[in-house]
Amino acid sequence: MSFDLLQLGKNGILAHQKSLQTTSQNINNANTPSYVRERTEYLESSYGGLERVRVQRMIDEFANRQLRTDISKVSYYEANLQQAEQLDTLLGDSTTNVASSVESFFNSLQDANNDPGSVTARQLILAEADSMVTKFNDFSGYLDEQKSIINERIKLSTDRINSIAENIGNLNERIFASSGDSDANGDTNALMNQRDEELRKLAELIEFNVVKHETGSLSVNLKNGQPLVLEDGRFNSVAAKNNPNTERLEFILEKEHGAGKRSEFLVPVGDIGGEVGGYMEYRDEILMPTQRRLGQLAVRIADSLNTQNQKGMDLDNQLGRKLFDLTQTSAQGLGYDENTGNATVTMNVLEGNSESFPSENLQVTMTSATDYEVVAVDATGKPLPGADVITGTVDGAGNADIVRYGVSLNVANTANAGDKFLVKPAESAASEISLSVRRPEDIALASPVRVSDNPDNQGAASVEISQINTPDELYNATNDGLIGTAPAEIEIVSVTGNNYELRMLDQNGNQIGGNYTTSDLNNVIQQVYDDAAIGIDADYDINIVGEPVAGDSYRIEYNLNGFDDNSNGQELSDLQRQQLVRRDGAEDFEPTMTFNESYGRLVSDVGSKVSQNRVLRDSAVAVKAQTEALYESQAGVNLEEEAANLIQYQQAYTASARIITTSQTIFDTLLRSLG
Repeated sequence: MSFDLLQLGKNGILAHQKSLQTTSQNINNANTPSYVRERTEYLESSYGGLERVRVQRMIDEFANRQLRTDISKVSYYEANLQQAEQLDTLLGDSTTNVASSVESFFNSLQDANNDPGSVTARQLILAEADSMVTKFNDFSGYLDEQKSIINERIKLSTDRINSIAENIGNLNERIFASSGDSDANGDTNALMNQRDEELRKLAELIEFNVVKHETGSLSVNLKNGQPLVLEDGRFNSVAAKNNPNTERLEFILEKEHGAGKRSEFLVPVGDIGGEVGGYMEYRDEILMPTQRRLGQLAVRIADSLNTQNQKGMDLDNQLGRKLFDLTQTSAQGLGYDENTGNATVTMNVLEGNSESFPSENLQVTMTSATDYEVVAVDATGKPLPGADVITGTVDGAGNADIVRYGVSLNVANTANAGDKFLVKPAESAASEISLSVRRPEDIALASPVRVSDNPDNQGAASVEISQINTPDELYNATNDGLIGTAPAEIEIVSVTGNNYELRMLDQNGNQIGGNYTTSDLNNVIQQVYDDAAIGIDADYDINIVGEPVAGDSYRIEYNLNGFDDNSNGQELSDLQRQQLVRRDGAEDFEPTMTFNESYGRLVSDVGSKVSQNRVLRDSAVAVKAQTEALYESQAGVNLEEEAANLIQYQQAYTASARIITTSQTIFDTLLRSLG
């Protein structure tokens, strides 16, 4: 009996000693973030009494798993907002955004219209134009820097993921090795704490799922099911690789197959999560669309002003020239890996006809050596739903105008059917435009032609310029006058009711076509051209307003020395209020936005995404806080509870020692009674 008491006392002392050690360890690690509270579990033998003590981690696996998910979500929104908030601030700051420069430029145009002959006023236009171009260049350069920063962050994050995956794999091996050793129970728990801490670090970078096995090891799978860490400690690696088809960094899982063989699996951006997913989502949904829309706006402003300035007359009595240089905005197509031909593709802005120029990237598919298809695509190179697929054939020089997308296409060398190219005409356009004029005299504020009524006219009508078109047929080679065959005079030959018989004379006094009868006195030059089957579009046209009578005539001449005329200057100013920017490459190709509306939409889209992500971030932070509280309620150390346990186990230890003392006394008494 005493021997039974001795065994019971010994087992009790060892058990309570272990409990005291465990409680002391809890107290010492109360402020260790990765530590999980431990408790001793007393196991009864099948014969009664205490058999052994097992140390358990007090952890709620559901809360632990949910905490990792919440960490990934918070990291995702934090990484996204870290970059997006900076961009949102810059877009709305009057000192950095391009909208203020565009506004200042058009204000200077309006001021010059008040005094069109002033060289000083024109010089201010050039200064504001130069400032506007610089702002476009600088802001696009900043976005390029942002893209480089994001790429570097993604690469560094993938290095960290690989390092963490290796650590988890090593811990899996050590935990598996110690799982069958009951004496290593405490060491195993410490290894599990380390592994959980590594998993939390991994959760900051990507989102994943964990499968726990009976051996204590676990496997880590990415959100799309691809394995990252295996049960036996082996692990696959990840990499950020540049896709040559799109020039985008992509998240790749590299799997080992033995004998040095590896295969790669693309992880879609939506399946990454965590910090890496946040960076990539910011790049694809905010940064790159912003840069492309900025490029689209820069092209439309520059090309619209170029086109209109060419329709006017400058201070040198010459037709206006282009104000901005768009020749450097040429975009080289990226050939897909599957291409079999050696063709190269280039796109340029279709100057003078860029109304449908989109912000989206374009995909060119060669259906034969000379036939093509062009369609707007998203960031991954997939055609946008509803986008127009434009088909056509390049000419002998490999050129074609894609009017529906406001670009010109050039295909060089030999293309095979099925060859594809991704072209980004808007992406870098804002950084490539430049000011091409430096003389204030080159700003064409005046109309190149003027009209007048014959003083001897008897009717109640007057003449007005109805339209000035892009110079093409009717101006001389030196661009400072009209050619001899250009329309110079309209005569009213006869009037019958609402019908007017017209005769048109050129600058040399020769009649153009035959007499023409019409009831419509609007754009009469083009009417005479069309009636006479003269296959040109009039560079200028007139309306006769009122009720002319037979014998009335109206003169048209080059606006020589008409420097006080601001007709074209007003047209330049009016561009600010016209809808000249295409809204979406997947919508109708007609422009539906003004310059201000285009920039405003850019700002509002970024601001909307930032605001939405802030709300989602705050919600994720709140959920994470609740999950942490739930997790800590089980795994965290409560010092008051541990102090009470310390007293309890101390008393139990003393009682067990008392049992041993009692058993010794009984044994001694028995010995004396026998002697």
